[in-house]
Amino acid sequence: MAVSEGSDDGRRAPPALDQFGMPIKGGEAPRRRVRRSSGSSGGGGSSSNSGSGPSVSSATGEPESHEQDAVQQKVIVGVFTAMLIGITVLQKIGVGPSGAIIPVIFPIALIALTVGVLFARPVFRPERAMLYLAVVITSALSTVLFTTSFSLSSIGLYFLLYLPFLVAFDTTPETHRKCLTLFSNLMLAFAAIVWIQHAIQFSIGWQYWPNLDKLIPSAYLVPEFLYIQPLQFGMKYMKPSGITFLEVSFISQFISLALIIELLFLNRMMRVIFFGATLFATFAGTGLALLLVALPIVFTRMNVRTFITVLATAFIALFVALQLQWFDMVANRMGEFDKQGSSGSSRFIEPLDRVRRALLDPSAVYSGVGPGQIERGGNTFWWPIVKAVVEYGLIQGLLLYAFLLFSMFDRTPSRQFAIILVLWYSFEGTLLTPLNPIALVMLSSMFILRDAPKTRRSRSAAAPTAVPAAA
Repeated sequence: MAVSEGSDDGRRAPPALDQFGMPIKGGEAPRRRVRRSSGSSGGGGSSSNSGSGPSVSSATGEPESHEQDAVQQKVIVGVFTAMLIGITVLQKIGVGPSGAIIPVIFPIALIALTVGVLFARPVFRPERAMLYLAVVITSALSTVLFTTSFSLSSIGLYFLLYLPFLVAFDTTPETHRKCLTLFSNLMLAFAAIVWIQHAIQFSIGWQYWPNLDKLIPSAYLVPEFLYIQPLQFGMKYMKPSGITFLEVSFISQFISLALIIELLFLNRMMRVIFFGATLFATFAGTGLALLLVALPIVFTRMNVRTFITVLATAFIALFVALQLQWFDMVANRMGEFDKQGSSGSSRFIEPLDRVRRALLDPSAVYSGVGPGQIERGGNTFWWPIVKAVVEYGLIQGLLLYAFLLFSMFDRTPSRQFAIILVLWYSFEGTLLTPLNPIALVMLSSMFILRDAPKTRRSRSAAAPTAVPAAA
């Protein structure tokens, strides 16, 4: 019995024939699996090669594109890591001439973001650029046209410091999560340092802490911060500042941010408990205030189980704090609001009063006293909006916040976290301290979260239905 062979191009073979040349009922020659290779010859071979051309280029192009994207995501992680080290490990280090020392985090952030622009294909957002130009143009015009004295270095730092908000990267959820994990891991190490500092001072004395004020020349240290301060006036025990932080308030704020990140993104309850205990151990009120403001926002993202766990832990922590008289050492500052010159008054009452006095002048709507001309010295703490309005004008201050808010909520990975960061910057930050705006860029505005995961899920969901149909 003669059997016909399958065609070379992989199509269905003709039916098998009997000895008289008639087709056998139900008979069919088996399909031949054709191996396409560049070395095949003959008409069928060349046809098959030409047909497979596009698929081959697509197959090679896809891995190349995937590999390039993977490299870009690694660059984003590298940018984040450089900024993270600069804003924590090198927080006390500064560069520049005497009297004009700039924290080293600022040049580190500019260099890191420039590398990201060159190798990670940033996303250009025209709305950010237009709002930034509006801030720059109106602030420059009001300064030149309506002020008699101003600091050129102050206005230059202002424009340059908020330039990084223009930079954003197309980021995968995996990359974003990896960056936040790096932040949490580093703050875990600093939280351990806080406890080590306590162990040292309760055993041999706080004088044996590593003291960067003594180890590093003052020309390379950021000035005007209280590095070591007592738990309470007259006490022999000091508040631990994590060695590399400017003062204890900053490490308490960063630990609070790490705790919030765990609650919103990473959901590791043991770390939440450890960060919470460390927050109390710093004996600083600013980190606790940030956490108390953030918790109602965080609760909107929690499931019932996590909410109950956090609530129970908070009650236990409050009970322990009461037993240890923690509130007696920290909460006495609540009575400072009505004392002029006190920390509470300078942080909350005087800024509001300064804006009120500035707006009594009708020209304050479009002009201010000039860059760098707001009162300095003492214990004064100007909120960013206060300094912007007083020095540049009400319109300019509102434009700055419009630019800031748009950058923070522009396809942000988490609106809740963006709200918390803006509140932190607004009431515990300053306009020209690089640490605050750089932290906002690093933790939120530089990430434009990619929508690709939804597309991938839908394709993978459609794939199983296509396979049975082909079969």
